[in-house]
Amino acid sequence: MKASAGLWPLPAKTPLKPTVTSRVEREDFTVENVALETTPGFWLCGSVYRPKGRGPFPAVVNPHGHWTNGRLQREADVARAAPKAAPPAPGRADLVSLAVSLARQGVLVFAYDAVGYNDTDQIPHQKFAQTPESWLWGVSELGLQTWNSLRAVDYVRSRKDVDESRIGATGASGGGSQVFLLAAVDDRVRVSVPVNMVSSVMQGGCTCENGPALRVGTDNVELAALVAPRPQLFVSCTGDWTSDLPQREAPAAKKVYALFGAEKSLEWVQFNYQHNYNVESREAATDFLRRHLIGKPGEPERPTNLDPKELRVTRPAGATGEQLEARMRAANGKRAEALRRRGGAKSREVLRAGLETALSVTPSTGRGRPKPGSVLLVVPERHPDASRWAAALAAKGLIVETLALPAVAVSRDALWRDFYSTYNRTPVGDRVQAILDASESHARLVGIGDAGLWALLARAVAPGLAPGGAACDLADFKNTDVEYVERLYVPCLRGLGGLETARFLAAQRPLLEFHGAENAEKVVERLIR
Repeated sequence: MKASAGLWPLPAKTPLKPTVTSRVEREDFTVENVALETTPGFWLCGSVYRPKGRGPFPAVVNPHGHWTNGRLQREADVARAAPKAAPPAPGRADLVSLAVSLARQGVLVFAYDAVGYNDTDQIPHQKFAQTPESWLWGVSELGLQTWNSLRAVDYVRSRKDVDESRIGATGASGGGSQVFLLAAVDDRVRVSVPVNMVSSVMQGGCTCENGPALRVGTDNVELAALVAPRPQLFVSCTGDWTSDLPQREAPAAKKVYALFGAEKSLEWVQFNYQHNYNVESREAATDFLRRHLIGKPGEPERPTNLDPKELRVTRPAGATGEQLEARMRAANGKRAEALRRRGGAKSREVLRAGLETALSVTPSTGRGRPKPGSVLLVVPERHPDASRWAAALAAKGLIVETLALPAVAVSRDALWRDFYSTYNRTPVGDRVQAILDASESHARLVGIGDAGLWALLARAVAPGLAPGGAACDLADFKNTDVEYVERLYVPCLRGLGGLETARFLAAQRPLLEFHGAENAEKVVERLIR
């Protein structure tokens, strides 16, 4: 999940420079409207709802969903839940009332904007990092949103009026996505309440919920279950994609909790509404958060006359989306370069884990041992020099198996449309997996044409592959975004260091690089030596 968000390895955390731009005083709570510089040039805005008193208080971070007014959403509830036999009642959401209710009950709440909402408007929503090149560098709106959530936790824990050991998170709809993504990667979040989002049939349709390789072979149910064994409440409703949660998704997640002997830590509740974060859903969340953060049940929600206009933040000037993306691309590349320079087993472990995740491959199935004198020759289908290379290898007494793989020819649109590479291994990843599966019983590996690039990536994620040596054709590959997108598209690959990182990892055992124009016999001679 961190690799998908471009947060592997984790970036350095720069000063947040919290700036309070206005305050609101009420009899039983206060509000501080604040801006945080979560990364140089980007300001996250939100409101801190603080209980009266000295504290330290437990705290809840509260990302919002795709409500029209974001964290400032106020929508009066029109009805209590309809009987289960009736059609779902209309859904409503009032995020201001949620935060006020928790503050009145002794919980500090930081409600913060999604990218492009309310005062966090220096980059429009769904306009940041919207190309295959962006994802190639590990830069995405999901990544920026997840980083903002991590920094929101940093902020509340830094406050003197907060007990840093008692942190929770709740949000509904797209905010529910942010909650379980955050809680899965940050165990400082001790209690999690995602509302009307955990589903096996709908995963979120926004760029703030979809990142490169995030759900290859998995879904939101498994991602949310990563919170185990910490306390978690799933809130669902009958009128959206969470309608089957009590029968399907929640029992599946409970099996994960059972692995920790923590079945009682996962609870769920459902109401007969359309998509919502209305009073009954809010009261269920408040009750669960108070029970686990304070040890007391929640109280019924009381009305508040707090006007959203009182919650606005005067944001400092920041970078444009283009400037911010350029900085993030450069920072990702520099982190990978620093690990290569540092060297050592730990650096290789970090880079290899990121590359394996980006490719979405399984390095070893453990099916066989290398046979002495055997070589796997990997070629693109119909490559004109395949037979010449096979003959050159056989002439040296090697046992040759040729693996011909289809060429990669995928359009930019196909890579991007419907978040293809969020849910599917890319064609390059398919080729790499085929090489990994076929190579286990061979002592040597040779890849020609673009198959040399695929073979290099396979060797990088499986350093024990072809212990007798590997020869990889770099096929005049140019280190540009155009080349990567057209010939070697793997999300996050450039952010992890691209072919430089692949070389660094693959060279733990003998590695020979060449270009297709070279003489096959000479390359084979060098490989044998």
